[in-house]
Amino acid sequence: MPELPEVEYTARQLRASVIGATMSDAQVFWERTIGYPDIAQFLTQIKGRRIEGVRRRGKFLLVDLSGEYFLSIHRRMSGNFLLLPMGWQIDTSTRENDPARWSVKGPIFYNEQAELPVSADSGKVSVMAPIAPATISLSATTHCRVCFSLHDGRTLLFTDPRKFGRIELWAKSQEDEAFAFMGPEPLGPLFTPISLTEALTRRKTPIKTTLLDQEVVAGLGNIYADEALFDAQIHPLRPANTLNHDEIQRLHASIIAVLQLGIEHGGTSFNDYRDIWGEEGSNFDHMRVYQRTNRPCLTCATPIERITVAQRSTHYCPICQPTHQKQFIQV
Repeated sequence: MPELPEVEYTARQLRASVIGATMSDAQVFWERTIGYPDIAQFLTQIKGRRIEGVRRRGKFLLVDLSGEYFLSIHRRMSGNFLLLPMGWQIDTSTRENDPARWSVKGPIFYNEQAELPVSADSGKVSVMAPIAPATISLSATTHCRVCFSLHDGRTLLFTDPRKFGRIELWAKSQEDEAFAFMGPEPLGPLFTPISLTEALTRRKTPIKTTLLDQEVVAGLGNIYADEALFDAQIHPLRPANTLNHDEIQRLHASIIAVLQLGIEHGGTSFNDYRDIWGEEGSNFDHMRVYQRTNRPCLTCATPIERITVAQRSTHYCPICQPTHQKQFIQV
């Protein structure tokens, strides 16, 4: 599942590329992708709205629209956004000609003329053009579930091979209620060592499990929890309420550091995650424990171990992350 760095990186790319653009139309190819409202209302409300901002809340991508509405996108396991420049066309004939293929891969996109992205208000090359590929792989356009047509000729696709992602349209007045379950943003001012201490002292669950709770830290997931615990030298099975002052200080700093590193390198791609140009993030090359089972620790050369915590694969170094206790209950 894309975590905070992947969603934040996408938000920054979209901010630089689509703010000011107007949605001329939308097409839905997998109905369950639209969580709210019903599809007819969704399509009616989307049409003609101007994109005024792109934000992130935890693992949710938020797109502010004119008329006091916003899109909430939860990418879940495999959802991605792909921005196609002018010249791309859509072929929906497989809906009737090959229903089996349509159900799995959706429509076919093809490129009539390979042009770089253009800005929303003119025909000039956008600020994102220097880092955008001149061509986008056809394979990146498969599994499209929702297609947003922009007035300037570009197309914004939501691709999702596993079909778990959800897009919803809400009034901005409902935002606080919609995200009331979320804790502080780890890169925001409300996430402090004090707030983290208050959250941990109430919980006896393993610290890895606790960090995955979005009420504790918004946007933190399996990858970056492993990396943060290694960086802070804390065993993933330590009960959350046993961490002392110094350990919480280290953990707070480590959470911020590994998330910022992930954003800097465009997110972590090891399965489905891609950026809006269909390219992989490079942060996997900077992982120190995640998915490095049996490989030597980069600090002490001890083989990295893998266990299961809260039904999640968890990676740690038994030397750099000592238990400090004889045993923990594995959850």
